[in-house]
Amino acid sequence: MLHNTRRRGFTLIELLVVIAIISILASILFPVFARARENARRASCMSNLKQIGLGTMMYVQDYDEKYPQAYWYSSPTFTKSASDYTLQEVDGMPGKLFKTGDAGGTPRGNYISWMDLIFPYVKSTQLFVCPSDTTDVGYPSYGYNPLISGWKRTSNSHGIALAAVSRPSEVIMNYDANITYAADYRGYEWCGTTFTTTDAHYIYVHLGGFNVNYADGHSKWHKMLAAPVCDKLSGAGTRGVNMPSWDPAVN
Repeated sequence: MLHNTRRRGFTLIELLVVIAIISILASILFPVFARARENARRASCMSNLKQIGLGTMMYVQDYDEKYPQAYWYSSPTFTKSASDYTLQEVDGMPGKLFKTGDAGGTPRGNYISWMDLIFPYVKSTQLFVCPSDTTDVGYPSYGYNPLISGWKRTSNSHGIALAAVSRPSEVIMNYDANITYAADYRGYEWCGTTFTTTDAHYIYVHLGGFNVNYADGHSKWHKMLAAPVCDKLSGAGTRGVNMPSWDPAVN
């Protein structure tokens, strides 16, 4: 006996329901995927800072326990000239690739910097680029605490001594800062409205937070902080007073 079979397709309502379910699932999962990707980039950035910290510690051991300075000019009188802005001419070196500005004006120069000093230990310019940085302005992704670098900019010298840092595991050395003058920023500027509002997207690039590297070489992620408490990442104090997270002399 032959039986006629009738094939039943999806109705329009059923198709719309399926599409709606898929849309709902997509709206839920896409942010999760985006967050997972950013977590991976944050981990890569922290790995960069960890290697930068290890390279800095090796430099410190080779140079009488002195930290590298931030950068320096070719002229002891701070005179701006074409040579000042192209001081590092070695192809493939950080000083050739990255602009390291100063407070003296434009153009921001490709000075010999702390990145060049630790380059023999890290051997990679990619370490100075955070995968979450999207602004191609020629600056490195990381800044350097000038209270450690010693503010010496006129000659090849050194920063402060390792022994001068009373709390190396709590004092910030390097940090997310894809912005000009990053090697000059310390607690006072960091706690101002520039970092917490206007330029926050240059600093807090990782899920509303930022990675820092401490003076002993270890790295950590911090959530974005409000101005009144941003200098208290690791210790007591009030805004602009003592700056325990930035000032190596604070006990």
